[in-house]
Amino acid sequence: MAPEIAEAILGQRVTDPKGKEIGRLVDVLVDANGEPQAAVIDFGGFMGVGNRKVAVHWSVLRFNPGDPKHKVSLEMTPDQIKAAPEFLDSNKAAPVVTPADIVPIAH
Repeated sequence: MAPEIAEAILGQRVTDPKGKEIGRLVDVLVDANGEPQAAVIDFGGFMGVGNRKVAVHWSVLRFNPGDPKHKVSLEMTPDQIKAAPEFLDSNKAAPVVTPADIVPIAH
C-alpha cells in the first residue's frame, strides 16, 4: 500500500456488523515485530464516564476505508462484548478476546 493512501485508525468509530456505532478504536497492540495483534475498543459511556475498554484480536475487525460511516466494524455480538474482560492497564499484559473465544456471527 502506498503511504499516501493509508488512513489513521485511532479514534475511528467502530460499528457492529449491522452498522450500529458501538465504540471507538483507541489503541493498537503490536507484537515484538511490530505486527498488530489486537485493538483496544472503548465501548459506551459519556465523556469517559461509564465507558469500558476491551482488547479484541485483530482478526475480528473488518476495515472498510471506502465507507465513511462504517470504516471499522467488529465481528462480535453484544453478549460477546459484555463477556470480554476489561482492558484496564496499558502497562500490563492485555487480556485479549481471541477468535477461539468467539462464535462466528451469522449474517
